[in-house]
Amino acid sequence: MTATIPTLFKNSFGGLARAVWILAGVQFINRCGSMVLIFMTVYGKHHLHFSVQQVGVVMGLFGIGSLTGVYISGKLVDKLGYYAIMLWSLVLSGLLLILLGQLHQFLAVCVGTFFVSACGEAFRPANMAAIGIYSSPETQTRSVSLNRLAINVGFTIGPAVGGFLASYNYELLFWVDGLTCLAAALSVKLFLKSRNSKETIKANLTVETTKESPYKDKVFLFFCLANVAYAIAFFQLIFILPLFYKDVQGLSEQHIGGLLAMNGILVAAIEMVLIYKIEGRWTKLNYISLGAFILFLNYIFMPFFNSTFWLIIGMLLITFSEMFAMPFMSSFMMQRSNASNRGQYSSLYSMSWSLAQIVSPLLASQIIAHFGYNYLWMLMAALCLAVTIAMRVMNQRSELVKS
Repeated sequence: MTATIPTLFKNSFGGLARAVWILAGVQFINRCGSMVLIFMTVYGKHHLHFSVQQVGVVMGLFGIGSLTGVYISGKLVDKLGYYAIMLWSLVLSGLLLILLGQLHQFLAVCVGTFFVSACGEAFRPANMAAIGIYSSPETQTRSVSLNRLAINVGFTIGPAVGGFLASYNYELLFWVDGLTCLAAALSVKLFLKSRNSKETIKANLTVETTKESPYKDKVFLFFCLANVAYAIAFFQLIFILPLFYKDVQGLSEQHIGGLLAMNGILVAAIEMVLIYKIEGRWTKLNYISLGAFILFLNYIFMPFFNSTFWLIIGMLLITFSEMFAMPFMSSFMMQRSNASNRGQYSSLYSMSWSLAQIVSPLLASQIIAHFGYNYLWMLMAALCLAVTIAMRVMNQRSELVKS
């Protein structure tokens, strides 16, 4: 039994292009600084003394900035290639994060958050387009999972270190987050400099790359709508759970960081092997439906999570939800696109997440302020159940989609 474990891991990670590993390395460096967003609600409420509604506005502006950034990025990626967009996204977001840490007035923080998000999130469509270029149809889902592994290993380090730094000085979060963005930009410059993304894209074009715009792809539009609902529910992990852990459960910043880090550790340890074992045994949409149902179970039980043990159970459910859903969401997007329009498909897919980033904190903060956390959990459960059903319906209409 033990002799097969190294082979299993070798097969799970084997066959991926060198460029995919480089892109994952860039993601890892960048996400090691994932601190500001995780602690922004706690920082805004307890350090800057904003109200819950004001914190919701700040986080909503993060979503608006994200939507703006990914839309513009998607337009530019198909024209300029991924390299320039990735590089300048990281440089500008790094510098702006350091500046954001010096702002303390509500309006200034709102404006700063918008521009940090717009520049930082422009990275996503470029990164997804690059993965699509450097991976084959057979390795796309695992390439996405490797990228997610890098994100989650970084995410494991980021909140844990961030919780430690926040207990001393919140301003350190902005400096470390900004510097890791600049370090990631340096990695792009050093290791991807020789790759001409324009030529790479042209080399992938064929006479059959005249597929319609994603905005005319009705199946993909419905998929993105369902994705918005899932993302609204999932983003409570970032926007609201840290505040819930602090205000309701009484956890310290260090304990909050540790609990959130558990999510990244589990994804890093399990996801690649899980995808290798299950891919092809079921349709992508069925796996997404399963992931949404697991998140539904988390929110149904959230009102009863009143001890550390149950908080850990909740984090396990969230983690397995994303491992089943998110790699196949990205893979489904790539499947419906090609080299000539992947930037636009990546942009629209990223915009669905960005829209959720706008709605999620604004909706959650208002519900908490007027009705309390339990009403929020029930609404999130309803959204997850709707996504579960929607993906099953899409899968049954198999004549419209490729499994």
